[in-house]
Parts: sequence; C-alpha cells; structure tokens
Amino acid sequence: MVAFLSENGLCGAFGTGLRSRRGVLVLLCLILAGAPANATEPATGSEDVPGESAAGVALDRIIETPLSVRESRERAQRAVNELSRDIQDLKQTVVTLNKDLRVLEEDLLFPANTRFHVFVSLNVGEYFRLEGVELRLDNQVVSTYLYSAEERQALAKGGKHQLYLGNLSPGQHTLSAFFVGQGPNGREYKRGSSLRFTKEQGPKFVELAVADSEARQQPEFMVREW
Repeated sequence: MVAFLSENGLCGAFGTGLRSRRGVLVLLCLILAGAPANATEPATGSEDVPGESAAGVALDRIIETPLSVRESRERAQRAVNELSRDIQDLKQTVVTLNKDLRVLEEDLLFPANTRFHVFVSLNVGEYFRLEGVELRLDNQVVSTYLYSAEERQALAKGGKHQLYLGNLSPGQHTLSAFFVGQGPNGREYKRGSSLRFTKEQGPKFVELAVADSEARQQPEFMVREW
C-alpha cells in the first residue's frame, strides 16, 4: 500500500513537471511566431528612404525621348507661327485704322464744299528732271516740295503726288506753279505755269502735269482742272 502510494506520488510529480515543460515550450513558440520576420535582420544604413525612391522614379519618367523632343519643337513652332499671324493681323488692322482716321481727319479739317486738291504728275525722262515745285494760290505761297530720285521714279511710273490739300472758298482764283530742275544737256531749267479758275460748291481738283515734247524737244508744263 505504501509502495503504491510512493509510485503514485512519483508519477504525479513527473506528470506535473512534464505539463509545465510543455507549457513553456508552447509559450516560446507563440512568442517566436508573433515576432516580425525582419526583426532578426541587422539594421543597416543603406535602407531606402520612401521620398528618395519616389523622386528617382519620377525622374526616370520625365527623361525626354527623341519623339518627345520633336513634339516639343513642333508645338513651339506652331506657337511661333500663330503669334506671327496675330502680329500680321494686328499690323493690317493698324493700317486700316490709320486710313480711316486720315479720311475722318480730312472730312473734319477740309469739308467737301471747300476742299481743294493739287496733284503733280510726271511724264518725262529725256528733256527734264524735276527737282522741286513751288505752288502759289492767289499770289500766296501755299506749298513747296523737293523730290528725291525714288519719288521721281514713282511719278514716272504713273503715280501722282498730292502737293496741296486745303480749303478754298467759292469764286474766282488764280493758281501758279513754278518748276525747277535740269533741262536738256543738264542745264538748270525754271519754268512757270498759271491757271485762273472758278471754285464752286464741292471739292476741286487741279493737276500740275509735266511731260516731254518730242516735237519741240523740251518739256511742257500744264495746269489743268479735273
């Protein structure tokens, strides 16, 4: 009976110790299973910073390729072309506006009822080279002008130069023009021509015409009304 109790007590003590060991092992397994996988890895100074990695990726994405460079140049060229067209349109608008303002100014300063125009035309080349004109209206000098080589060429091609624009009351008036230039053989040449006319209501136009005379082999000067 005593022996049985002793064996039973030994067995009980052994079982209790075994259960305690099993509990410790289970606890260790639970601790090891819950620990992070990288907890055992040594910390190093070469770990990537998230911000730096994102910046590197972004930099790789914005590297230009030949195709993107060509597209950028094409867009820039289109923008330049559009700007050039806008500038040309603006210039044309300014020119048109200046013409309108000039017409408006003439209408305000020189009403149609009293407006008086004097033009110069030139059809010479062999017997006379025009250098200047002096214009007198009712014995008063109203305009003088010296012509350049470019202006003489423009007149020789059929152009007309507006020498005078002013107001003139209705009635009898006298217009005198004095021409200065070089005649045949390069000699200095001065000649005058006059016109007595009647100004009525409405605009008046007078032309000072200079032309070569083949028959007389000298220039002719005429003042005529339109």
